Amino acid sequence: MRSDMQAIILAMSALHTHPRPWIDRLVQFGAVGFLAVTAALFVWQIALALSGLPPALLLLTTLTMALLIVPALWLTTATPAVELRAAGLTLHPRIWRQREIAWADIRAVKPYPLLPEQQGEQVRKAFVGRRKYVPAQGVMLIVPSLPWIYRCTGFLAGEGFTPVVALTNRTHTDYDRLIKGVRVRTAEVWS
Repeated sequence: MRSDMQAIILAMSALHTHPRPWIDRLVQFGAVGFLAVTAALFVWQIALALSGLPPALLLLTTLTMALLIVPALWLTTATPAVELRAAGLTLHPRIWRQREIAWADIRAVKPYPLLPEQQGEQVRKAFVGRRKYVPAQGVMLIVPSLPWIYRCTGFLAGEGFTPVVALTNRTHTDYDRLIKGVRVRTAEVWS
């Protein structure tokens, strides 16, 4: 019990950001750029529809764009920087506004299925070296009270349209301490 309390104290008010902030910025703002291009293409589609584009082709291109929006939103919401506090977590996404999550709002903690499997990372192993390679680890927090944009992560992670936030060793600094702090506060909903 004493080590659990120490984990809570160590993790409190610690901001767990992306280990490579420039990559995080590139991905986040690249996704926003893609969303802006998609919006411009949507306006262009309306112009094409008014000029006589066949309805079947209009429907096909609209569905394609709608399907591409989901992964772009996922990139901006899946693994935001988090801060552990006594009352809960604070999400610090780069694009969207900051969100507070009370510990009681977390309905479940499950393994995050969108991480690459170890056997599929041969190129990464070769690039970083077999001794430095660390397999991807992560959990997802199922939080129904989060806004609709977090539903994209839930949808892609197999949780239907339930909002989800993920914590991984590839996107959060001091991952082990972060997970210890979360595990202590959410032990009853941990899968």
